[in-house]
Amino acid sequence: MTVCLTTFRKVAFAMVAIAAAFFAVSAGAGVANASGVYAEVKFAPGADHGTVTGYLNRGYTDIWVIDARAGQQMTTDLISHYTSASGTARFDIAAPDGQVICRDNTSSQIRLPQTGKYHVTLTSPEHDASYTLNVRIV
Repeated sequence: MTVCLTTFRKVAFAMVAIAAAFFAVSAGAGVANASGVYAEVKFAPGADHGTVTGYLNRGYTDIWVIDARAGQQMTTDLISHYTSASGTARFDIAAPDGQVICRDNTSSQIRLPQTGKYHVTLTSPEHDASYTLNVRIV
């Protein structure tokens, strides 16, 4: 009985650790350590800007979600810290209805047409790269 309870505790602890790791990535904590991220850009209370960092494997995408209102202006800057070469990380921005309003850029300044969740999709088709994405909404 004691062996069974000890094994159960180990399994339960491992499941909690895995769930906590998944929550940290999916909660949009601001740091992405692997390609294929889908998370929200978080702004500090009262702040008009947020920053996220991550790493893109060549050919993969990271998607960052930003909640905003129609009429606001969103400024987005992508700074790439390449591990193999320079000049390849880019982003697209899609409005809440899915329409792409900014394509293949490293910086943008856009008056937002709709209220809802905007998706900033980062790609690095030629080389692996770490990055910093700065977003400001006013």
